[in-house]
Amino acid sequence: MTAVLVGACGNGSTTSDSGSGGGGGDAAIEGISQELIDAAKEEGGVVLYAGGHTRPGLELLQERMQELFGIQVTFTREDSGAIANSVSAELASGTVNADAVSLTDPGTMQAWAEEGVIADAEVPNLDDVTEGLDDPDNPQVPYSLVPLGIMYNSANTDPEDLPKTWEELATQDAGAIITADPGASGTALAYYTMIAGLHGEEWLQQLSERQISVTDSSLALAQLVLTGEADIGIPAIESAVISAAEEGEPLEIAFMEDGVPTFASELAMLADAPHPNAAKLLVQYHLSEDFQQALAEQGGRSVLSGGPQPPNGANLSDATLLTAGLDEIEGRGSEIVARFAELFNR
Repeated sequence: MTAVLVGACGNGSTTSDSGSGGGGGDAAIEGISQELIDAAKEEGGVVLYAGGHTRPGLELLQERMQELFGIQVTFTREDSGAIANSVSAELASGTVNADAVSLTDPGTMQAWAEEGVIADAEVPNLDDVTEGLDDPDNPQVPYSLVPLGIMYNSANTDPEDLPKTWEELATQDAGAIITADPGASGTALAYYTMIAGLHGEEWLQQLSERQISVTDSSLALAQLVLTGEADIGIPAIESAVISAAEEGEPLEIAFMEDGVPTFASELAMLADAPHPNAAKLLVQYHLSEDFQQALAEQGGRSVLSGGPQPPNGANLSDATLLTAGLDEIEGRGSEIVARFAELFNR
């Protein structure tokens, strides 16, 4: 477990969407060549399988890619596990439809990197990424830093009544809790790995003795909290909660004083992408200052050093941000999943 102090830093029900826009023209984005833009336009569009993006983030991406480059983005949005299965099935069939993929599952991304499934998109400004978030030896790139907390319905719950630490959450009556299964959700796996590293596996035992139910997907948590089926949802993804709140939902997020688990959503182009230039353009654009700024305005957190932060997000400049390296997740992941399944009857 690594705890770091820094100032910078979506998954669930199965849905599929595609979008297109009119117009669109070439735009100068620092570091992205006009040659690449022209080659991408000749390919006609790009297909993204999105396990790491929120819906608003995908809609923003569609709008900006069409407006700036005249490129149509078609996407399928599901949780990371379902996206990984879809890509694996296409690879096995020999017919790959996706050009790029985003996941909140670093283990799968790393396995794909080692197997040559994903390719280097030659992102020109990787040196601007916050130190420690990107491994230059791997083709996948982080594009959004995601802090995790607990979500609650502000119409039903007084924030003063919420637990202030993860230890309090597991040891005191906090009401009905809904959590995502780390055996099905990459976000939940990273979260439980970090909290177990902070408080030990006895924390998981204590949590299992609370009033708690389990769902397979992190994205399903919000609906269950909003309908009153649960008082608290864990792990809460900040950008998803902010997006729901901006749409008028009484959903809020609270961060715990004993540590804020964080991870980076990752993106990569597939080595067998049908539209390789459009895929490369899409990945490069994600790390541009233009998209990072737009993402922050929508509630995301930039991965660029000194990059923009969400105007409605919590100030985490003094928070202890918890991270779990890929080796730790891979090394402890199966143990965490097995213990969780035993304690929660999965």
